[in-house]
Amino acid sequence: MSVGCAGLLRSAPGRRRTGTDGPRCLPGRAAPGHLRSARARVERAPPAAGLWKVPLRPPRAGYVHVHVKMDLVYGLVWLLTVLLEGISGQGVYAPPTVRIVHSGLACNIEEERYSERVYTIREGETLELTCLVTGHPRPQIRWTKTAGSASDRFQDSSVFNETLRITNIQRHQGGRYYCKAENGLGSPAIKSIRVDVYYLDDPVVTVHQSIGEAKEQFYYERTVFLRCVANSNPPVRYSWRRGQEVLLQGSDKGVEIYEPFFTQGETKILKLKNLRPQDYANYSCTASVRNVCNIPDKMVSFRLSNKTASPSIKLLVDDPIVVNPGEAITLVCVTTGGEPVPSLTWVRSFGTLPEKTVLNGGTLTIPAITSEDAGTYSCIANNNVGNPAKKSTNIVVRVPPNLTVPQEKSPLVTREGDTIELQCQVTGKPKPIILWSRADKEVAMPDGSMQMESYDGTLRIVNVSREMSGMYRCQTSQYNGFNVKPREALVQLIVQYPPAVEPAFLEIRQGQDRSVTMSCRVLRAYPIRVLTYEWRLGNKLLRTGQFDSQEYTEYPVKSLSNENYGVYNCSIINEAGAGRCSFLVTGKAYAPEFYYDTYNPVWQNRHRVYSYSLQWTQMNPEAVDRIVAYRLGIRQAGQQRWWEQEIKINGNIQKGELITYNLTELIKPEAYEVRLTPLTKFGEGDSTIRVIKYSAPVNPHLREFHCGFEDGNICLFTQDDTDNFDWTKQSTATRNTKYTPNTGPNADRSGSKEGFYMYIETSRPRLEGEKARLLSPVFSIAPKNPYGPTNTAYCFSFFYHMYGQHIGVLNVYLRLKGQTTIENPLWSSSGNKGQRWNEAHVNIYPITSFQLIFEGIRGPGIEGDIAIDDVSIAEGECAKQDLTTKNSVDGAVGILVHIWLFPVIVLISILSPRR
Repeated sequence: MSVGCAGLLRSAPGRRRTGTDGPRCLPGRAAPGHLRSARARVERAPPAAGLWKVPLRPPRAGYVHVHVKMDLVYGLVWLLTVLLEGISGQGVYAPPTVRIVHSGLACNIEEERYSERVYTIREGETLELTCLVTGHPRPQIRWTKTAGSASDRFQDSSVFNETLRITNIQRHQGGRYYCKAENGLGSPAIKSIRVDVYYLDDPVVTVHQSIGEAKEQFYYERTVFLRCVANSNPPVRYSWRRGQEVLLQGSDKGVEIYEPFFTQGETKILKLKNLRPQDYANYSCTASVRNVCNIPDKMVSFRLSNKTASPSIKLLVDDPIVVNPGEAITLVCVTTGGEPVPSLTWVRSFGTLPEKTVLNGGTLTIPAITSEDAGTYSCIANNNVGNPAKKSTNIVVRVPPNLTVPQEKSPLVTREGDTIELQCQVTGKPKPIILWSRADKEVAMPDGSMQMESYDGTLRIVNVSREMSGMYRCQTSQYNGFNVKPREALVQLIVQYPPAVEPAFLEIRQGQDRSVTMSCRVLRAYPIRVLTYEWRLGNKLLRTGQFDSQEYTEYPVKSLSNENYGVYNCSIINEAGAGRCSFLVTGKAYAPEFYYDTYNPVWQNRHRVYSYSLQWTQMNPEAVDRIVAYRLGIRQAGQQRWWEQEIKINGNIQKGELITYNLTELIKPEAYEVRLTPLTKFGEGDSTIRVIKYSAPVNPHLREFHCGFEDGNICLFTQDDTDNFDWTKQSTATRNTKYTPNTGPNADRSGSKEGFYMYIETSRPRLEGEKARLLSPVFSIAPKNPYGPTNTAYCFSFFYHMYGQHIGVLNVYLRLKGQTTIENPLWSSSGNKGQRWNEAHVNIYPITSFQLIFEGIRGPGIEGDIAIDDVSIAEGECAKQDLTTKNSVDGAVGILVHIWLFPVIVLISILSPRR
């Protein structure tokens, strides 16, 4: 190989080959022989010279400047060549290699195991590992160690040295050690060695009784386990002796030696079955690792007697113990049982015992206690029999209370409806309870009380309202062990809420071409500063502004037209939100108001047809444009189609003026729905709907009466005050879901479930024989002949329903009005008539005012509901065809009854069922 600058580096004997050793290589002195140049010839020097020579020629004329540039190029090329040759030449620059050797005495060295070296050392001795490296430049060395998932830090001084030295090595320092060498050339070189630390701890013998026999004393025929455990590496082997006798498996039928399946190592549990007298003796357990690393065997002994018992203790202190700082505290722990005598130790739940602690057997004394000494202290008694006994007490060192409010927590700004927490930070031991109240003592807290408690200093208020604004006082409770005044602080709560305004809604009805002014007033708001307003008609912005000193804003409309009608909204805004006034400006006429004083129809002397006098007044007719007509709609109840017509109005309607319109050609006894809508040049106004029902007039002269119990006043029927209970108005649709089954109608007489009827409810607390009486209106008639049946006759008819196994009696009476009141029985029926409506007809001949009375009598049980519907009185006798037809349908028999009562004669035809 050619000798260049590298050869000069080798020529310095005895010196380390570093980048600065030997003569420096400068441009012009030497150059690699494998470089060829087009500008100059390179001639190899004689081998003895060891250098490359480059002949120098004088510069040609005009080439001086070029020659200088070429020298610079040659220098750069030469420097690159030196670097390349240094990398390729192993004798100059070389990547690192590493090898680990050990010094000191090792128990055992395995050169190869699992592709690594294993070095065994005894715990407590000194570990020395040397990392031998080669390479140029000199590699940097770093020692690392891994043991499972844990990393171990050793002396920082030895991490970067060739020799790693660990004195007094401990078991946790065993593991795999790595030596890593790198010098920037190639990949780092890494070697590892496994260090096993061998040790053997003193064995410990623990004694346990068999399950279910955990008593304090050991008696005969008890099974006892002696467990011997010692930590070691490598695994330990155990042997047992009774006195001097070596115990082996099978040598004594009362003894078993075994290893639980969940442990590692050789046999270690001695089982004494059904204790015998010879079992009470001295036992010794010897632990051995078979003199590995010259580790000697270790032995422990235990004396088993019939008094052997697990430990028990007692603390002669309270729990908790509350003391002031600086006081001395003494904890006394005494044994109350256990053989051998237990040893007592004190521990602290977190951390170690204070350095100033004085221990004397089971007594622990802490002089001049501080708050740092507070905590849970436990006394543990152990005699290796059973489980250790443990008793604990908690020491609380008082700290005077202190109360502060965090800077950002007062004043506290929130919005109405939010949830907020008021905070007072409290310190002290025992930690005092915080009492919250309003600074104004006459104001109650949010929950209505005058004071609220908090254990963490936080007062939580849900759904904050504006009334909760103000100052709140937090105060420590009176007692926490120090004779100090209660600490207190104030928290200011500011509740923001949007403006409250009026009116929330106002309807303004005004005719066209008239003016109107709307006003929105602020009642209260917080914050009240920077209140702004905006007026809108629908989505169209009309006006915006800001309040100065006034409390309201107005918006006028000088002349109303179709474009000005609609909903005006005025929003008054602050930081918390907006309040809104809404105005409905319309030209619609108000709804008409029907006149209800005359409930009877207008008479028509036509069969099955009646008329009705519809009367109404107009609400505020002057507010809007003149009403020119009404649209009248009418339809029969239960139908869909409306029949409409217009009622023309001439002139202006005055306030309170009664307007009348006659409805004709109405079919008896049907009800009708009537709709009335006022009309102006603005358009339709609000409509009013009412229902008119046919009912025969009562006064001045009886001609015809019909009642289906549909209207609210049930045709002026009333309840008798002298009976036991009342008749009830009901329909199937409104019937209670808990009604009594198997009795009563499932629809009204017409078959409608929405139709109403009257019935008696016989469920409890009703009793058998109790009566309910329903009285009709008083009917007046014009007197004619007082001495005979030539008076006007009337046909009285009704429908009745008597279904149920406990049906009682339904009676009908005629009550005549005169100097004395007389009730005459007209009709009666009893017992179950089936699930159907039946009809009854009775001819009556009254000569004076009279009433009809329906009397229902409760039967022997709850399934006894009786109902009536469609009560009618028509002038003239009942048609014989009706009586005959009814008799044939119901199986009833007609009975002609003559009742002679002075001064009245009544001829009654009664329909009564066959018995």
